[in-house]
Amino acid sequence: MANGETKFSVSGKAVYNNNPLAEAQVSLNKALNYSTTTDAEGNFKITDVPAGNYNLSISKSFSDGNFTETNQNISVTDNLNLSELKLPKAVFLFSISEITASSVFISWSQTDTNDFREYKIYRHTSPGLDETTGTLIYVATSISDTFFTDNNLFESTYYYYRVYVMNDYGRLSGSNIVSAKTLFKNLIKNGDFELFNSSNEPTDWLLENDVWFVSNQNYQNGSYGLRGERNTYLVELGPGASLRQFIPYTSLVAGKQYTFSFHYYVENLNGTYRLTVALATSIQSHSDIYFYFIEGPSSTGWESKSFTFTAPTLNQDLVVSCYVAANIPYNNGPWLMWLDSFELKQIE
Repeated sequence: MANGETKFSVSGKAVYNNNPLAEAQVSLNKALNYSTTTDAEGNFKITDVPAGNYNLSISKSFSDGNFTETNQNISVTDNLNLSELKLPKAVFLFSISEITASSVFISWSQTDTNDFREYKIYRHTSPGLDETTGTLIYVATSISDTFFTDNNLFESTYYYYRVYVMNDYGRLSGSNIVSAKTLFKNLIKNGDFELFNSSNEPTDWLLENDVWFVSNQNYQNGSYGLRGERNTYLVELGPGASLRQFIPYTSLVAGKQYTFSFHYYVENLNGTYRLTVALATSIQSHSDIYFYFIEGPSSTGWESKSFTFTAPTLNQDLVVSCYVAANIPYNNGPWLMWLDSFELKQIE
């Protein structure tokens, strides 16, 4: 700069949510020698500014991790007072509550900027998340589009999320960072019996003896349950079972803990019957990990059972089986019961 060159001042007032914005960072061209901080009334003044064109930047970070900023080009030919400069409302990512083994649902507050172009949602597997370290997973071009389901995730994995608000020239604000850990997946396929074929037989299950079929008349979860009914003598012994599913032994880790659980509801009983729900290391082993006898009608509606065990070293597939032993007197009504929500999940 030549000696005696005329210099000017740039001043203004930063406003956020219709209130003065204190302690906001203000700079011209991001230069330290042309930087200042707004006072308690949101006012700022940068002095000794040579004539020329500049980019004025105002930004403010908040305690929860979100921030707001605005940038505009200015031309300085005299002392410049920019009056009130409104910063856009920073978006806030809400706590995550809807989580599965492969998906996370996120939602955020709506911004109030008039020059909105889009929300950009970024994901990372560590908390050091910004536009350079994260993966862009979703772009929303409607200002009211404030939710997204992130699918096809790995089970039992931490994910971190952040939302940025953009206009046609760049970034306007950024949200706080939230995280979620996906659940362990259910190793029992179609354990809620929501999937079935045209004969109302549940998919992924092996059926025998024409005992079980899917119905929406009673269920513990979802929209369907598995109805079991028979009005003739039936005893399943040994490896025979009317309901069975094989679980690949490679999906369990020896030494890790797992929880096996299910729900049942006994609606009617004539004669005598018993249903055995079993978890075994093979068909021939029947119930060497777990078994439970269901007997008598349910007095309180749906009931549940849960069992935690340490996975052994397996060299063949695990088996979930239901064995029926029923003796229905002639001309009496059938036994009738329901099953739902079979789960086998690893725990921490």
